[in-house]
Amino acid sequence: MKIRVRLTLWHFSVALIIVLFFSLGTYWGMKRLLFRTLDDELEMTTMTIERSYDPFFGEFDDLRLTPENLNRYLGYYIVVYNNAGNPIFASPMTQKISLGIPAPKKSTTTGFTITINVPSNWSFLQMDQNKDVTFRAISRPLHYQDQRIGWITIGLPIERIQESMHNLLMVLLIGTVAAVVLIGIGGYFLTRQTLDPVNKITQKANNISSTNLDERIEIQKSDDELGQLTVVLNNLLERLQKAFHSQQQFMADAAHELKTPLTVLRAHWESELNNPDIPLEMKEKFVQDIEAITRLNHMINNLLLLTQTESIQDNFVFRPVRLDELLRTVISDSQILAEIKSQKISIVEMPEANIQGDSSRLYQLFFNLLDNAIRYTPENGNIWLSLRLNNHWTFVEIQDNGPGIPEQDLPHIFERFYRVQKDRSRSTGGSGLGLSICELIAEGHNGTIKVESKMGEGSQFRVSLPLPERN
Repeated sequence: MKIRVRLTLWHFSVALIIVLFFSLGTYWGMKRLLFRTLDDELEMTTMTIERSYDPFFGEFDDLRLTPENLNRYLGYYIVVYNNAGNPIFASPMTQKISLGIPAPKKSTTTGFTITINVPSNWSFLQMDQNKDVTFRAISRPLHYQDQRIGWITIGLPIERIQESMHNLLMVLLIGTVAAVVLIGIGGYFLTRQTLDPVNKITQKANNISSTNLDERIEIQKSDDELGQLTVVLNNLLERLQKAFHSQQQFMADAAHELKTPLTVLRAHWESELNNPDIPLEMKEKFVQDIEAITRLNHMINNLLLLTQTESIQDNFVFRPVRLDELLRTVISDSQILAEIKSQKISIVEMPEANIQGDSSRLYQLFFNLLDNAIRYTPENGNIWLSLRLNNHWTFVEIQDNGPGIPEQDLPHIFERFYRVQKDRSRSTGGSGLGLSICELIAEGHNGTIKVESKMGEGSQFRVSLPLPERN
């Protein structure tokens, strides 16, 4: 999972938890505040009734059956009991419903939230869909001059409060969803904006190769972490550039230093072949030495070509090339090598194909591939060569029925000096540079080279080269 996605999910999750805690805290805090306010109102009403107690008559003045008192407590559920537990006052609402609240066992006030079913003709009470009404009630003892004179149960319907709390909950839920969505979108864009410099650094670093090691990553802000990372990467690129140039210089110097003495040795050995005083056995050894020197010269030329990777295309001479004719020439020149091992080279298809390229380098590319196929295919084997055109590309495929390449070696065969089955490579004269040269030439023509192989079934090399654009 990408860092951008992980950061967005973390930001979204943390924001979701915070918003949920805030919404739930707001809901429960508001509910508790409303219930406390309602309990305070019920307590104040209870204290008013308690203070109206007349000890002479043993009655509460505020509970006498007067029109004023009836109207005052019409919306309340009130039941007042004496010490014997007998009700001495009941509001009109108690004639139809009963909250069933027991007598208080302590001297403190006890709160209750009770939901009961009421008659449908009670229009003055707001009911829910199930014709239920929720009451908030308290029950506490009544005192006069520190003496208990009874207790009271008093309550109020809170359907309007419940409805308001329900509406508040819906608003909070909608707000939570909207806030979380906005936070998620904002977090994604914020994370994207934050990681955009990282993407630029990654793209720039990916575009830097051996051909443009002198390029550097642009430093946006040197005082932040990304700026420091860019400085470290630029320093690393500078060290790589120096190491790469040192390697290239060493290869070039070594190749030039070796070329002169090898040329002298070959000239000396060839002149000795014409000396009649030298025995035939010695001349045969001279021939073997000349062949070894020839292979060394070939490897040195390849090394010199590899040292030119920084401007490889500048060393190519691009002209119109008939690719099919060039391939037929390569096959003709390789035919003698195949006949030595009784091998057969077959052309599968060979349409006319015109490309822009360096004919000598393309010849080297396909001759190396065909030479490898002949070299590693056993006697009486078969080699197939085909040229196909598809859209804006040409595809040259060279396939053999040799032993194949081990799977673990396939990712490395284009590396310099890498040889599959090194003992076999030595016996066939391989240096490990041929396929590196082939890849270099293909890339120099803006093409690619790939290989497919299975043990015991042979190998197939495919070279893709672009066709010239038509006007």
